[in-house]
Amino acid sequence: MTKIDLHIDPAKTYLLAVSGGMDSMVMADLFLRNMARFAVAHCNFSLRGEESDLDETLVKTWCEANAIRCHHTSFDTEKFAKDHALSIQEAARNLRYTYFSELLQQYQYDHVATAHHQRDNVETVLFHLMRGTGLQGLTGIPPINQQIIRPLLHSSKETITEYAQMYAISYRDDSSNEKDYYTRNKIRNKLLPFLEEHFPNAEQNIANTIARLNEANSIYTQTIKRIRSKLIEKRGTDFYIPVLKLKNLFPLSTITYELIKPFGFNFEQARQLIQLIESQTGSLIQNGHYQIIRNRNFFIITPNNESESEFILIDKGQTHASCNNLNLHLSIHPKVSNQLHILTDTEQVDADLITYPLILRRWRPGDYLYPLGMPKKKKVARLLIDAKISLPDKEKIWVLESDKKIVCIPGIKLDHRFRVQAKTTQVVHIHWTKK
Repeated sequence: MTKIDLHIDPAKTYLLAVSGGMDSMVMADLFLRNMARFAVAHCNFSLRGEESDLDETLVKTWCEANAIRCHHTSFDTEKFAKDHALSIQEAARNLRYTYFSELLQQYQYDHVATAHHQRDNVETVLFHLMRGTGLQGLTGIPPINQQIIRPLLHSSKETITEYAQMYAISYRDDSSNEKDYYTRNKIRNKLLPFLEEHFPNAEQNIANTIARLNEANSIYTQTIKRIRSKLIEKRGTDFYIPVLKLKNLFPLSTITYELIKPFGFNFEQARQLIQLIESQTGSLIQNGHYQIIRNRNFFIITPNNESESEFILIDKGQTHASCNNLNLHLSIHPKVSNQLHILTDTEQVDADLITYPLILRRWRPGDYLYPLGMPKKKKVARLLIDAKISLPDKEKIWVLESDKKIVCIPGIKLDHRFRVQAKTTQVVHIHWTKK
């Protein structure tokens, strides 16, 4: 006797995604026979004319016959795909999951259940494999993904078919599944039959491999999590990775990628970052949201948005920079005389002593400079105490750095090493204003 175990929690409520096809109608029957608390959701994507409408009618009729609440909606999928520059499959996926999310929120269902099964899982892994993927892509469809569950994921298509025949389940075939318009259909209709012909039990063997890869991925994920917790230090909105510790890890490419992947960087950018291990301060890579800057002994991952970042690069020729409470304007002027013009909101330094890129960052314990007119260095922490800066205001203090040396604390102190001297020919004016 064909038996399919759902492994569901009877105390929870479920929203079943039912298309009218064999898989989802079998799932609905299983939930009904298990006396689960559930409702049904059906999406008419208006892609197959009368066929789509007959699918909807079947689902509604089944729900009425079994006193099951039925949520249903229709979409102009082709228009949505065109308006959002998506494929039909992507558009349909976005539309249905948005709809399911709205129903979950409105009716307080615990989970959405979809009828993905073992063959769907194998097709997904083959698709990822041919396109190129990492270990995660070879683990297939997750049985649980937040509020989405796949109770049939470990059931074969043959088992589902036998169940449908045994219990005379009413369902409708989707004629588009037989057409090779989509890559997934080609995998289902051509590649899998070819594999089964030449490698008996190929589908089951792949499914078994997916299960082992899931276990391997769990070990891999735990290892990466442990490395990340030891290597990455969060400071404010920025993240610090010690360069030398990273350099000594193996395999370097894979670990580097996993460290920066959560910030939206790809594998090729991980390789670029490895090249920066031997580079100088100020070298960087960036994407749309973050940049990774080499500064002294660290790679610093910082937001591209200056108002969020705590570490800002100022390249040669750049005239403006801004942090969350300070605006800087930089300009170069010829030195007109030996008499330095004192400006209360402007620091003036010898242009020839500046090394770009400059770095605007929050001060840190251990920072020091040589106060103007003094031959000995002094810690920034002591300077802030002497200036009677309150504790809350200390957290808002930023320093300007050039080649690992602090040029100034804008509005508080200039470093003696960068002062304008008799031999100075050009002066950088660093004008500052508080926000």
